Amino acid sequence: MTEEISEEVKNEIFRLVSTPGVEIEDIPDRVNKVYKTELNYEEVMKILSDEYLKHNLDYGRRLCCKF
Repeated sequence: MTEEISEEVKNEIFRLVSTPGVEIEDIPDRVNKVYKTELNYEEVMKILSDEYLKHNLDYGRRLCCKF
């Protein structure tokens, strides 16, 4: 990803992910129409995985290393 994604676009991606009935495959098209960006599916998945790792890595570690 050559250009930095704005926080506004990231927030819109997170809002769409949490909206029932919206498929992850449809998110790049919706975001591109509104914000005039050129996101693709892989970039959206990278944003989501980075955010997941940033906030839930410790929780996942506690689940797997319980014993």
